[in-house]
Amino acid sequence: MLAVAIGAALAGCGSSGTVQGGNDTYSATTLTVYSDLPLLGPDGAQMASIVDGEMLALYNRGGHVGKFHVSLESLNDYPDASVSDPLLPDPLRSARNQIGESAYTASSDLSTAAYIGDYDSAATAISLPLNNQNDILQISPGSPYVGFTDANAADLAGDPRAFDPYGTPTFARLVPSDAVEARAAVSWMRSLGVRRLALLSDDSNAPENFNGVIAKEVASDAAAAGITVVGDQPGIDTSSLSSPGDYARVASAVAAEHPDAILLGGSADAGAAALWQALHAAAPGAKLFAPSTLATPAFLRALGAAASATYVTSPILEPSQYPAAAQAVFAQYRRVFTAAPSVYVLYGYDAMNDILAAIAKAGRNAPNRPHLRSAFFALGHSGFKGTLGDYTIDAAGDTSLQRIDGYRVGAGGALVLAREIS
Repeated sequence: MLAVAIGAALAGCGSSGTVQGGNDTYSATTLTVYSDLPLLGPDGAQMASIVDGEMLALYNRGGHVGKFHVSLESLNDYPDASVSDPLLPDPLRSARNQIGESAYTASSDLSTAAYIGDYDSAATAISLPLNNQNDILQISPGSPYVGFTDANAADLAGDPRAFDPYGTPTFARLVPSDAVEARAAVSWMRSLGVRRLALLSDDSNAPENFNGVIAKEVASDAAAAGITVVGDQPGIDTSSLSSPGDYARVASAVAAEHPDAILLGGSADAGAAALWQALHAAAPGAKLFAPSTLATPAFLRALGAAASATYVTSPILEPSQYPAAAQAVFAQYRRVFTAAPSVYVLYGYDAMNDILAAIAKAGRNAPNRPHLRSAFFALGHSGFKGTLGDYTIDAAGDTSLQRIDGYRVGAGGALVLAREIS
């Protein structure tokens, strides 16, 4: 009920008034922040927590920055089965259409000041080009694909220029890139005595599989750390359970290399847990490393006996590891929502707070999108004091936050902190 009350209070801040175009400033009185996240499905509760954080940050400012009313429009990019595109296979076609529709809604609204989202890298790859074309500041609480921000040997062809073709970045993320997480994973492996590493990944040549790129990063870092990569298998399809026998054959080939550890770069698709179980059955002594893209409740709960061999790296920390500002937000969340907060609340809170700070810095020029973008990156250079910590955002859009936690998997798929990695 109190969450509804927040929404009602913010709605009163208005979504009407004279607005602006991308480069032209009129007598705008209302600015709109769009949020696009997968609010349904297995990770819906976590994503809804991000929106709660956005609402809370805006509520704390009374829905105003100076003379401007600021409104929040929350959209859902979880695939809609009723939407289809005959040129794309399910469920990708419905997901792509849903995300594209959300980005188009934001870009076609002249009052749009900024866009929070998307969470998954593949989703951001759809929304970012359109937002960049329309000079809309985009802040993601996730999306670790390194090619959104950096020219890197692991990037897919043409990145990052494919996402800012005019040479003007409009994207920033609040989590470390997969290059940072790869270094953390290799550091953890080395401390555990890993000497032989096998790598598997989604097909990195397919534009939908950005989550497989971390395997390339790990391969490079492993060599420098004295870890031998004994097998590298790209093109693993975990999108369905249609051919579980294929997973057994893959696992058998991996086990034949006698690895100490195995890492899968990919998404928590329908077949990922089955592949994980097959790997554990074929190589029961190997440590199974899962990057943060696999750290979803559904995947972790489905690991079965393989859970005991699983090591997870993630930039999502334990609640107690966040600073005093975060603890204050957690306390307010408990009062307002009468529920226990998720740490994902902080990512929505900081994304919105950073946007509001940029609006304040831009002042009367805030309705002009290039001015707002410049104000945001200027603040990023000097640094934000947020609930996630004190951090900067560089000109490419990367955060200075580089803390990664190492987890083991406990009962019911719960993550249990095992190591702090910086």
